[in-house]
Amino acid sequence: MAGTGGPAASTREFFPSIALIRAVAALIVVYDHLCGIWPERANHTSTFAHWVDTWVLEPLSLMQHGGAFAVALFFMVSGFIIVYVGVRESPRAFVIRRALRIYPPLWLSMAILLACYVPALMMSEAAGIRGFAIVHVLAKENPWPEVLAAATLMNYLLGTSTVNGVAWTLIIEVLFYLLVLALLPLLRTRPRVAIVAAFAVLVALATFAKSNMYVFLLAVNSIYVTYLFLGTLVYLRYAQRIGNVFFVAGTVAFWGLFLYGINAHIAQPPWTLSAYGVSYALAWLVFVALLLVDKHIRLDPVTRFFSRISYSLYLNHGGLGMLSLSLLVPYLGYRVALLITFAAVVAVSAASYRFVELPSQRLARRWSQKTKRPSEKLAGA
Repeated sequence: MAGTGGPAASTREFFPSIALIRAVAALIVVYDHLCGIWPERANHTSTFAHWVDTWVLEPLSLMQHGGAFAVALFFMVSGFIIVYVGVRESPRAFVIRRALRIYPPLWLSMAILLACYVPALMMSEAAGIRGFAIVHVLAKENPWPEVLAAATLMNYLLGTSTVNGVAWTLIIEVLFYLLVLALLPLLRTRPRVAIVAAFAVLVALATFAKSNMYVFLLAVNSIYVTYLFLGTLVYLRYAQRIGNVFFVAGTVAFWGLFLYGINAHIAQPPWTLSAYGVSYALAWLVFVALLLVDKHIRLDPVTRFFSRISYSLYLNHGGLGMLSLSLLVPYLGYRVALLITFAAVVAVSAASYRFVELPSQRLARRWSQKTKRPSEKLAGA
């Protein structure tokens, strides 16, 4: 998240720890889908994945081949960074920059998936992809309403199918952005009041979650928004906007609400081994620990590269990578197919970053700049 960390303003110049987290989290998600989930679905045995599961993931009780841990890292990054940049922006700039950060790369990833899956479904070798989310959309007589819903991320609030399966984290990001936008005046001047207000909204959603389907879908996504505010609390303490007592109390409150929501509405006991609580707690600890040693972190060029393309890599690796493996493994074997697939998704992601992310970010900066009034232009002439 999907990303997400999720989509957020670039901070690699100021927070090497966050750049490192983005790079590592993106690669863990790639590992989850291409080395963990795909072999499981295809009944293929991966020696490397078995070793990682046995000696790394199982001892740490991390679920989903580390994918949940990586997504939680992205959420912590967004919770920290969005408020860090948001309090320095006008509401107009905040909306424009977040929208152009999320949507253009998402639309490109969807276009690539649609262009690849439509012909692939006609091939007998692609039978293994028929359970993917995008296939359910393409199987409909008129798929375009659901494609449009997925392009706006409203599918997650309407209960319709998705095109890019990893985009589920993006609606969580959008809901977080909207709540932060509403609270920006308070976050600038009275951050404690803002945090209490956010907590009250999230409690209300959790309380009335089962009143109807649409409120339930909103509430389920908002469970993860609760977790993002743990990142916000870390930022506010880091910036010395709140004290230790409020930070601890707020962290306990938001953690409690997150775990309640996981148990009550996602229907998974939060603290069983390999459950959400373990993966998300470890992500919180890793994020805080790396932030504390931020000034001592030095990034190599490879880490910087994967940090820069982390959002595009997150968007493009899943559906595209699994399709590539499904088509190539019968002819080349898993190891060779995996190397080709990884190189391909990295290349696509780098191109997405270069030709879509960067231009859209430049456009966002241009559109969000205040236009001078005629009198101001004359005064500055």
